[in-house]
Amino acid sequence: MKFQDQDSGAVYLPRVYRRLGLVVLSSLVTSLALAQVPPTIEAGLRKIGPIVDPACTAKLYRPLMPKNDITSDANPLYPGITVVRNQSFGSNPDDAVDIFTADKGPAARTVLMYVPGGGGNKIEIQDKEANAFYDNIGRWAAHNGMVGVNMQRHFSPTWDGGAKDISTMIQWVEANISKYHGNPDRMFIWAQSAGNGPLGTYVGRPELYGPKGVGVKGVIFMSGAFDIAPVPTPRFNPAALGNSAGSTCGESSSMIATAGAVPGMAPGQPGGPPMARPGAAAGPGGAPRAGRPPVDPATQLARSSLPALQKTTARIMLANAELDPGANGQLSAFNKALSDALCAVGPDRCPTLLVSKGESHMSEVFSIDTPDRTVSGPVLAFIRKTK
Repeated sequence: MKFQDQDSGAVYLPRVYRRLGLVVLSSLVTSLALAQVPPTIEAGLRKIGPIVDPACTAKLYRPLMPKNDITSDANPLYPGITVVRNQSFGSNPDDAVDIFTADKGPAARTVLMYVPGGGGNKIEIQDKEANAFYDNIGRWAAHNGMVGVNMQRHFSPTWDGGAKDISTMIQWVEANISKYHGNPDRMFIWAQSAGNGPLGTYVGRPELYGPKGVGVKGVIFMSGAFDIAPVPTPRFNPAALGNSAGSTCGESSSMIATAGAVPGMAPGQPGGPPMARPGAAAGPGGAPRAGRPPVDPATQLARSSLPALQKTTARIMLANAELDPGANGQLSAFNKALSDALCAVGPDRCPTLLVSKGESHMSEVFSIDTPDRTVSGPVLAFIRKTK
């Protein structure tokens, strides 16, 4: 696991080792070993390779999840945690959040909002094993003293439609989260893959903010890309995104399969199969799919999120996985480009960086709320140290 805090230039693990005596060093080594990707799972991830494969990755991590998932009628579904499903926050039926609150805890807790990738589903539906996700994000937040808010967003053919959806969601959370023991003045938001496009656009468009400004203390951009012109925006190689998805675990369907659609949900409902939509949705990592032509340079510059990102009061974390498509085990090209552009303003603007060893594009989120804390450990540290 490689975790570098750009605020101080320190690598966290060596700093911890230097501060500890020999008496406790062995226990630390044990805990760090438990925090890493389990060897058998890492072997499976490396067999899948640097592609986007929700179904086969879900099969690797499902045994580490609770027995119940969203398809279970158990009540409570997760003992000690209250889950409010499909709370509407906007006018579109897809504008809904799931809220996770531990039954015990303080009255005002940190809030973590999660913006999923892909088509924006808060429940993965590739196969039945995938039904355990992304409840794991909300459950992990609750387990760590936060209120988890998992967002479902509706498809929009416009360049800023998803950002407007996030704006509406944040303002709804600000107005209502105290009912669920959340603190509206201490909120964070985390996006992965295609969720980075809407979130990056939102943070980059102050005109979309509500009366309280950007509304969050910190932002986690994970394995995605968006417009930061004039800095070139690297894109994933489409051939690496998922052409072999399902091949290593006996799945014959692609990464956009819907075999795990939640029973009883109609097309277009959260957890149900998608509705037929005009146009083309954003692909993994925020890259446009075929059918959505690129905009001209002048328009791209006008839509750039970079000026606002360089000024925002929110702290920023940029993360990607070792096995992300095109990452080659390094900081992704987009994360490096954005980090350099932010640091150029001054050292106080530098983001926190994370490259998760042994993780893939999907395992970095499927691993949350398991003993594999390669990603969740640094994310939690980032949240806790951000004031």
